Amino acid sequence: MKKFIYFILTACILASSAGCNKDFLKEEPRDNIYAENLLVDYAGFKTIITALQGMMRHEYRRTDAFGGFGSLPLVQQSVWSCGVDNSWSNNSHSSFKFMYFPRNIDQTDAPPFRATFEWLFRMVNTSNLVISRAEAGGIDWSAGSKEEIVATARFFRAWAYRHLTYTFGAVPLTTEEISGSNYRSDWERTPVAEIRKVMEEDFKYAIENLPLRADNNTSISGAMARHYLGELYLAMDQPQQAVNVLKPLVEGSEYKLMTERFGANAANPGNAFIDIFRSPLFSQGNLEVLYSFLNTEPEVESHGTSDIYIKSTYKNYYSNDVVMRKSNLNAPEYVSGAVTLPQMFWLVNGGKGAGRCVPSLGAIRLYNYKGQGTIDDRVSEYAMVWKIYEKDASGSIVEYAPNGKSPIDTTLTAAMLDDNRTTIQNYKWPTTRKWDYTQTIASRGDADASYADVPYVRLAETYLLYAEALYENNDPANAIIWINKVRNRSQASSISVADLNSAGLDLILDERSRELLSEEERRHTLIRVSQENGGDERDVNNYFKRRMRQYNEIAGRDARGMNDYETPVLFPIPQDFIDSNTGRVIDQNPGYH
Repeated sequence: MKKFIYFILTACILASSAGCNKDFLKEEPRDNIYAENLLVDYAGFKTIITALQGMMRHEYRRTDAFGGFGSLPLVQQSVWSCGVDNSWSNNSHSSFKFMYFPRNIDQTDAPPFRATFEWLFRMVNTSNLVISRAEAGGIDWSAGSKEEIVATARFFRAWAYRHLTYTFGAVPLTTEEISGSNYRSDWERTPVAEIRKVMEEDFKYAIENLPLRADNNTSISGAMARHYLGELYLAMDQPQQAVNVLKPLVEGSEYKLMTERFGANAANPGNAFIDIFRSPLFSQGNLEVLYSFLNTEPEVESHGTSDIYIKSTYKNYYSNDVVMRKSNLNAPEYVSGAVTLPQMFWLVNGGKGAGRCVPSLGAIRLYNYKGQGTIDDRVSEYAMVWKIYEKDASGSIVEYAPNGKSPIDTTLTAAMLDDNRTTIQNYKWPTTRKWDYTQTIASRGDADASYADVPYVRLAETYLLYAEALYENNDPANAIIWINKVRNRSQASSISVADLNSAGLDLILDERSRELLSEEERRHTLIRVSQENGGDERDVNNYFKRRMRQYNEIAGRDARGMNDYETPVLFPIPQDFIDSNTGRVIDQNPGYH
């Protein structure tokens, strides 16, 4: 296993000019991967920024994509959005068993934890490389702005530390480029409060030096920096500061909630909510998505593409169900042998799911707040799988409903509640359709990967952060305005001041679940609010563990550790890093052995 030190130095091994001074070891590398050749002008720095964007999109790739840790068939983002109050893991793998059995989080060197730690420190050090080298003399900035480059790199550094601090708590803080001359093996864990001060300055610099709206929403903008700085101020118990920084974004004219049908999907049955996911780019008319990952099919991209696994992670493995696998038997393509039965199934059902993570029953129940379960667009058949389709002998797409009933079922079975089972694998469970993507080549119909453009941050989430800031700042009357904007877009009824005052922050957490299911890093949110005012994320009565017991009928069961203080919530510091840091003893997070 490659050590942490290797990963934090990765971006610098080729880049550094420090080291041997012997003439016979000197060379003049011609390949532009060397920082000395690449980072000489704006275009060269822009190349590294593009690489950082690629590293950011790793959040929606497989956990094993950056580490050689074997097969971990789940998207990186799911380590933060599954095994929480609104989602449990529907499949088995020893490395992510904690997603349905939280007590089993005690593997201090499990591949997902190592992969996450190392990936994010790669981003930190690559950002530091850009920030440091941009200050060197003799760089040709005639083609663009140094401030833009530095602001984007500082955004990425703060973004990486956001993930690191919510995930591991105190971690090493590094703000300098690491080279052979300042190699260290005596890292220490910097208190989260100190790291957040650096993050604050990074996000503020990005706000000051990047436009609120970029030319396209595949570039980092001031809006992204405002969004995350507002969240950071909430984590720092500074709600007024959060209000101040978010206000220009939510009340400005550059972005808006999409309330009418738009984009290529508008010609199909659906609603404005699901159009956001089908057409996430500015160029497609989307003014709600602050940032999106651009993607394309490999057959139309001469320079390669990037597999995205969020669809297969969050959509259930319906073709494995003994009833549903009997659909499409009369489809002409299947009868002729042009495609297999699983390929046919997924070609008419929005692309293959692998069923790694599914919504909790409590999360589904939340949509029925004030009796809105059959009205709320976010739980409609366009946004959630409630029906299964097949192609009949005539080639028409029709609903597959054996005995006149959809095979989708939310009945809790004995097997789901058996604490001795090693997996669940309920393939009848409803799951989100946000990430649907049908392969363009029929023979790839059952492929896990997708190549859709993926919305990453939406203004709707910013509205809910703003509402939270207003509420925490003792202004519930204005907070409900922004909550209702989000609710009303999906046809859900308005809430009142009395509703918010009665339910408190739980109401906002409920609304975040309804709006952002499978999008937000839910674990981050629950840890953030559980730690407010010095709170302990391990306390059995905080938001994290209490809501797990209340809404997650699988992972929240008492037998699975959510009523025990000893069950950790923060991830363990990878044992590999602890062992490699020979110059100083690094303490493990509480609850691990």
